[in-house]
Amino acid sequence: MYRRLSERYGLTEREVKRIVSSYFDTFQNDARALPFDTPKKIFSKDVFDGYVKVRNIPNIGRLGPVYSRYLKWRANMSEQLIMAPRSSYRSRITQSDIEATAAAVLSGSTPPPLKKRKKSEMFERVWLVGQDGKKSARQVIPKEK
Repeated sequence: MYRRLSERYGLTEREVKRIVSSYFDTFQNDARALPFDTPKKIFSKDVFDGYVKVRNIPNIGRLGPVYSRYLKWRANMSEQLIMAPRSSYRSRITQSDIEATAAAVLSGSTPPPLKKRKKSEMFERVWLVGQDGKKSARQVIPKEK
């Protein structure tokens, strides 16, 4: 392809490669500037379409991010976030908690209650971001059976 273009326009192949790559670098930089690389958020189609620029290029077609591919990528990344090992969610009693409880018992006062995490704090949540706000994205991430 580069050879045909270089013969057609009277340029060297190196110049043609540089021109083509600089042309497509603008698309790549636009895609990298999008706010979609957050594992705790999945954007809905209407919000996604508001951010995305799609360009029609002659003899090539439409060029730009596609929502279905974005959704698959984000669902996989968010699933990895949700599937953290169970040991990381267990509530642990630290040495400072033990010392504070022992000091309270020895002084004759009531010991402070040991803080346990709520079930809602145990899991990372992934949000579906739409025009009307955020809601849980459980239905967006397909479960494997």
